[in-house]
Amino acid sequence: MKFKHGAKLDEIASKAMEKASAPGASIALLRDGEIVYKKGYGARNLASNTPATADTLYGIGSCTKSFICLATMMQVQEGKISVDTPIRDHLPVEVDFKDSPITVKSLMSHSSGFPSLGTADVMIAKMSLGGHPIPLTSEADFYSFLNNAGDRLDAKPREKYYYLNAGYTLLGLLLEKLEGEQLENILRKRIWKPLGMNRTTLMKNKYTAEEDRMTAYWKNPEGKIVPSEHPFHELIYAPGGILSSVVESCSYLNMYMGNSEPLIEDDLLAEMVMIHSPRPSTIFGEGGYGYGWGIMEFNGETMITHTGSTGVSGANYLFVPERNIGVAYLTNMGYWGNVIPHAAAALLMDLDPVEALPYLKKQLFYEKLSGKYTSYRDINTVKIKAQGNILMGTQKGSFGEMTVPLIPASDDPEETEFYVHGGENGPMKVWFELDEDEYRFYYERWVFKR
Repeated sequence: MKFKHGAKLDEIASKAMEKASAPGASIALLRDGEIVYKKGYGARNLASNTPATADTLYGIGSCTKSFICLATMMQVQEGKISVDTPIRDHLPVEVDFKDSPITVKSLMSHSSGFPSLGTADVMIAKMSLGGHPIPLTSEADFYSFLNNAGDRLDAKPREKYYYLNAGYTLLGLLLEKLEGEQLENILRKRIWKPLGMNRTTLMKNKYTAEEDRMTAYWKNPEGKIVPSEHPFHELIYAPGGILSSVVESCSYLNMYMGNSEPLIEDDLLAEMVMIHSPRPSTIFGEGGYGYGWGIMEFNGETMITHTGSTGVSGANYLFVPERNIGVAYLTNMGYWGNVIPHAAAALLMDLDPVEALPYLKKQLFYEKLSGKYTSYRDINTVKIKAQGNILMGTQKGSFGEMTVPLIPASDDPEETEFYVHGGENGPMKVWFELDEDEYRFYYERWVFKR
């Protein structure tokens, strides 16, 4: 069955990209093992206005993590390690609890006990955004950085979920030690070649040899979209260094959905996509983390997913096993939202994206509320502006100007009552009322018309 909602997805993608000032993006949709829709939006290079395509190579960021876990589970299958192997048995890691060591499993599931140490932030700043003063250039630097962070351990392994990029650097180093090869060669031989992912790579020379590749961009502190460089470096390869296309990414997703020959035993593959570390609830409800994959509920179905960002590119991989559908989404700017791939998933399930995605419904409603509201004779004004899933209000009058967030009174995405904080009398209720197809804003003694 072909995808019948292409026009709707194109409309959502175009509006989302315009709102984010995103240069380019590509998407591919899977159903029952077949790509039913693939497309590039915008430009892979703004200077030449070269269009993005379904074959454009992008940095996939942290979607790399499941590849690392898959290669690690191959080592488990071959008996070289177990998921309960302490990492200190193989690598010079000196910080953990002696009676409860950091294990391969706790690294794969982001439950090592370390909160984020910021290694990815430092590396992306160094390689793509103009530099960073912390010395983090070599493997020796990395171990020095990690082994001096013992006072940052916040829990014993498996007690808490803390997303830790440094943990995946360790997993990459472990793979190289076990295999005696560079990570690029391990992944190519073990995963990419068997799946036909022949253009996928970690290496700069292979990437730059490809004509259809992204130019990386980031939104600088002034809000301007400027060209940058993908962060090629051995310390970032395992946490987020892979470059691929949405078409080749679909070959990878198909393997998890059982549409191609599995690369590891079924029980080990299933172990990767079950919750090992519960994590805080999201807009979609409760969920958790497996091995390199997030698990969440999406409109009553289990969705396996991961996002990625290198600061200068972004990604989302997702699939719904019971529906046998999947989405690969890549963009050449630091990740700026899930709406396009989530809308694609909803449309693959023949759902209305606005009803299926509470945050999209809220964004659209907030845009309806946004605008300039004035009191009689413009003595006081209030500017209401949607910023993602937050509504901000700026009041300007004779006594100055004040900007505050409007806190909704309920989880209803079309809630019209809000609270503002910061006044002398504590939280104050404000609200909107629809009057003849136009909204009025009510604040204390004032009624503002748009």
